[in-house]
Amino acid sequence: MPSSSDPTADRLARAVLTHRLHVKPKENVTIEAYPSAMRWATGFVREARRLGARPIVLYEDEASYWDAAEHGRAALLGDPGSHEWAAVENSDVYIYFWGPADLARRDKLSNAVREKLTAFNPRWYEVARKAGVRGARMAIARATPENARRFGVNLRAWEKELLASSIRDPATMARDAEAVRRALARGGAVRITHPNGTDLTLGLARRPVTVALGDVSPASQKTAFGMMANVPDASVYTAIEETTADGLLVANRATTRSSEALKGGRWRFKGGRLRAYGFSAGGRSFASEYRAAGPGKDRPAFLEVGLDPDVRNGPTIEEAERGAVTVGIGRNVGFGGKTKSDFFGYITLGEATVSVDGRPLLRRGRVVGG
Repeated sequence: MPSSSDPTADRLARAVLTHRLHVKPKENVTIEAYPSAMRWATGFVREARRLGARPIVLYEDEASYWDAAEHGRAALLGDPGSHEWAAVENSDVYIYFWGPADLARRDKLSNAVREKLTAFNPRWYEVARKAGVRGARMAIARATPENARRFGVNLRAWEKELLASSIRDPATMARDAEAVRRALARGGAVRITHPNGTDLTLGLARRPVTVALGDVSPASQKTAFGMMANVPDASVYTAIEETTADGLLVANRATTRSSEALKGGRWRFKGGRLRAYGFSAGGRSFASEYRAAGPGKDRPAFLEVGLDPDVRNGPTIEEAERGAVTVGIGRNVGFGGKTKSDFFGYITLGEATVSVDGRPLLRRGRVVGG
């Protein structure tokens, strides 16, 4: 009888379960997925068993999800039953494939409904942390026909990029990550330049520097959300000094985390504040949220450097591209900063040149210092 195995899905599962989550024999592996991700989920079932682990799949039916979300029953989705909590409590490893499949449809829901749908989040992380869960959120599940149309990208190319990045062993990026971490941890002033007109100076404040390579370690499990890695992920980031920012940042990568894909962002800073902004496309939601936000929205918040050589401007993970520099404004208390603003936004510059205290760190997107 011929094998029903999917070599691509199996290869992805093997890389994630071994290099990123370090699955051991007899461990309980829970896999949560929607119909659009079942190809990948079943690969994780097969590979978990090959490793001697015990997998189970939590299946979320897409049509039933939308029936509840759009017809007044969102609160039920945001309040799982005791049997589902028991699954988390008894899991060693948890794989989450993002869903539902249509991000644009989700964004049409009201804020109140979206909050009800995800009301379980704080408790979920508390339970997972107490249980010692190691997990991964799989971005490849976002590569659906609906989302490819929304972002205007080729579905096959997007999926291929996510697959290559997710299969990559995080250890291959560790050396560059450590060089960037050291520079950001000990530095005082950062200068970012690019031939597109970017010339921006920011201040470092000796805050904690986080290295996120899409894997889970004993150290990351001790942090608030570190037991769940984003796969793929490859970046180093830190909260920056909130009163230092002067110059111009011109984005050449999209930002696809909001209801609109932001493109061609131009941010001008002076005296530690964002003084002017604009976008070539998709800036309406940003402008609306920014105008309505309170104090602190215009302050520099964080700096992030991407390290993944397989990322090429992929939707939702643009900032992970090797040599991409992302600058955020507004709230940064979650990164160790001081600003508690109700606004959070960022834009990304690819192939950047960066120096820290005058010493080269990136040159046209390549790590050269640290």
